[in-house]
Amino acid sequence: MSFYICWTIDCESCRKEVNNIDLGKRAIEGFCNILEDVGWKGTLFLMPEEIKYMPDLLIKKHEAGHELALHLHPDESGYPSGYMGTYSMEVQLEIMERAIESFEKILGIRPVSVRTGFGSANDYTFQAMYKAGLRHSSSSFPGRKLTSAASNWAGAPLFVHYANPYNRMLEGGLDIVEIPISVDWETMVWGGLHPQDLRVEFTDAKNHGFIIRKVMKRQVDEKLPLKVLVPLTHNIFDYSDPRNFRRETMERMIEEIRRFGNEIGVKLIGSTLSEAAEAYREIN
Repeated sequence: MSFYICWTIDCESCRKEVNNIDLGKRAIEGFCNILEDVGWKGTLFLMPEEIKYMPDLLIKKHEAGHELALHLHPDESGYPSGYMGTYSMEVQLEIMERAIESFEKILGIRPVSVRTGFGSANDYTFQAMYKAGLRHSSSSFPGRKLTSAASNWAGAPLFVHYANPYNRMLEGGLDIVEIPISVDWETMVWGGLHPQDLRVEFTDAKNHGFIIRKVMKRQVDEKLPLKVLVPLTHNIFDYSDPRNFRRETMERMIEEIRRFGNEIGVKLIGSTLSEAAEAYREIN
């Protein structure tokens, strides 16, 4: 029995509130090295504005097996709102197509996976992804009720599924594989607006361990056709520093995943988002 582990990092060190490209590069290097040390690969969700500062590094990571995917914060591209879920179908498609064009021009790679900034989306978003040629997404935070960011996912599917073309809360009907960020569906934070998720910087490894076990066990118990765990972080923490608390947390999360995987007798596959999505397509 296989269990896919899809580590993801949102790369946005160029955003004005961070504005530290050197830190962003070190974070990517450290993040990828941690995964490579255990024979795993990750997915780098990259803003089009970020990649121009580090093309050589990103190509190097791509050649090492990591996935280069698209991350969208429209305000950084000159649009008035940073939240994808505030835009029409036509504008979302325009944002995506321009971002893909920039991505491909700089890196020579056309992305097939995407994550919207803040998990912001509306019922046009998956259709816009499809029209833009994107085929895999990890944009949903099941249970989230963050209306201020147009990021409402209360009632959305917890685990991997085909998206619906007309309603982001429903499954099926569109050739977009959505692999939600892993969350504890029973624990809400931020005053009840957001589920506790597997974001490295949210809490310590002990608390993450509880979520890891809960999310993995439920998928095994329910005998889901494809089982996936999706942790996330951002490239604003120095994962290249062995003494960095976030690095230590990530390493301990990996230890917990491997320990519990061994306990329940699953084969862990540290994969990119695209690899997990294509495995889902093969059996669905």
